[in-house]
Amino acid sequence: MESPKTPLQPPTYGNLITVLSIDGGGIRGIIPATIITFLESELQKLDGEEARLADYFDVIAGTSTGGLVTAMLTTPNEQNRPLFAAKDIKDFYLTHCPKIFPQDRQKSFHNEL
Repeated sequence: MESPKTPLQPPTYGNLITVLSIDGGGIRGIIPATIITFLESELQKLDGEEARLADYFDVIAGTSTGGLVTAMLTTPNEQNRPLFAAKDIKDFYLTHCPKIFPQDRQKSFHNEL
C-alpha cells in the first residue's frame, strides 16, 4: 500500500535569502576579485560610495581563496561596516599572493622531468 503523497508547498515569495558564493583556486582568486569589484562599483553608482557587497547579501561564503575574499568582504571595522571594499581585494592579491601562494618553479620543473 502506497503512503499518501504530501502536496508540494508553493514557494514563499518575499522571503528570499541572497547568497554570494566565491570559488577557490589559489591565485586565481584575482578573477572573482575583479568581478566583485565591478559589481560593487555598479551598486555604488546606485546607492552611494559607502555601499558594500555585504549590504546586499544575507550570506557570503567561499572555498579556499574564496574564503579569503569572503573574510575581506565581511570583516567589520570599528563602525561595524566592512573593513575592505571590493576594490581593495585585487591590490591585496597582487601584493600578498606571492607570499600566500608561493610557487617553487625549480621544484615544479624537476617534477616534470
